[in-house]
Amino acid sequence: MLKHVSNLAVAAIFVCAASSTTALAGEGEHKVAVVMATTGPAAFVGVPATNGMKLAEDHLRAKNFFGDVPFTVTYDDNRTDKQEAITLLTRIARDSSYDLFMGPISTSEALAAAPAAVDLEMPMFTTGTSPEILEAGHWVFKSAENASDFIRPLGDYIASEVGPDACYVVSIRDNEAYLIYSDVFSEAVHAGGTEIVASDTILSSDSDFTALATKIVNSGADCLYISTYPEVGANLLLQARQAGLPADSVIVGNQNMASDKYISTGGEVVEGTYLLAEFSPHAATGMGETFVQDYTERFGQTPDTWAAVGYSMMRIVAHALREAGPDATRDEIRQAMASSTDIPVVIGSGKWSLDENRVPQFGAMILQIRDGKAVRPE
Repeated sequence: MLKHVSNLAVAAIFVCAASSTTALAGEGEHKVAVVMATTGPAAFVGVPATNGMKLAEDHLRAKNFFGDVPFTVTYDDNRTDKQEAITLLTRIARDSSYDLFMGPISTSEALAAAPAAVDLEMPMFTTGTSPEILEAGHWVFKSAENASDFIRPLGDYIASEVGPDACYVVSIRDNEAYLIYSDVFSEAVHAGGTEIVASDTILSSDSDFTALATKIVNSGADCLYISTYPEVGANLLLQARQAGLPADSVIVGNQNMASDKYISTGGEVVEGTYLLAEFSPHAATGMGETFVQDYTERFGQTPDTWAAVGYSMMRIVAHALREAGPDATRDEIRQAMASSTDIPVVIGSGKWSLDENRVPQFGAMILQIRDGKAVRPE
C-alpha cells in the first residue's frame, strides 16, 4: 500500500493543484527540476546521478538538440528526506514554468512523493524501482525495470552457470526494493537447485556484523548474497571473511556492488563478486564509451552505474520534451513520456522503452568484479 503524505503536505497540494493543471508548463521553453539526494544516506546515488544529468545537458546543448528552444534544468538536494522531497515537489509544481520533476532517488522517497505528483498533475521521473511507485497514477514514471524483472536473470545465472549448493541471503530492511531483490534472487536460485539456508535482514546504518558473520560461516553455505548499499555490503563481507568464510565462496550482490565505493571499501575481499547492473564503464560500447571518456574528463573519476542512469534519464526526458513541443501542457508531456520507445541510452542494451503499463525495459548486464573492475564474467 502506498504511504501517505502528511496532512500539512496534502493541504499545500490541494491549495496549488488548480493552478498547475490549467497553465501551460514551460510555455515557449523546456524547463526541468531535478531533486536528488546529494547529501545523506542516498548521496552515493544522488551525486553521480546528478553529475550524469549535468553531462547529458552539455551533450544535448552541444548537439543543439532543442534547436532555438531554451532548455533549463534546476537542481535541488532533498537530503534523503521524504518530506523534503514532497515539499520541493509541491513548490516546483506550483511554478507553471516547470515541465517535469526528476526525482527523488529511493523507492521509499518515491512512494512518499508519488501521490503528491499525481494530485498536482506533475510528471515525475524517479530512480525508484518498486512497481508500487507506478500504482500512484499515470503521472509517475521510473527509470528502472521492476525489481522482480531486474534481478531474476542474476539468480538464474548463478544457479545454472556457477552452481553453488547453498546460499545465505542478507538484505537491508529499510529499503523495500532491496527486500524484493533478495526474495526474487532466492526464488530464482532455489528454482535452479541451490538451497537457501537462511535469510537475514539488517539496517543500512549497521556496522557491527560480528554475530551475523558467525552465523553465515556456521551455516556452511558456499554462497552469500548481499542486498545492501555498497559500503555496508563490503563491510559485511570483510567481517564474514574474518569470521572464516572460505575464500572460494560464491559472493553475489546487487547493482550497487558495481560502485567504486564497494570496491575501494572491500579491496581484494570483494574480488569475484557477481552482480547485475545497468552499466559498467569497463563493458561500455558505442555511445557509452563517449560517455565514460567525457564523464571522467569532467568529474575526475570513472562513472558508475548511477552516473549512467542519471545521464540516460536526462536523455529520456529530453526526447519526451522534444516530442511534446515547447508549448506543451504537462499532460502532453506526460503522454510523450508514456510513449517512449527505443530511446538511445548508455544503460543496459542501449535502448530504453516503456510498456503499456509504464514499466521500463532495457536489459541489465551480468558482471563480475575482477582486478578491481566490474566486467563481464569469463
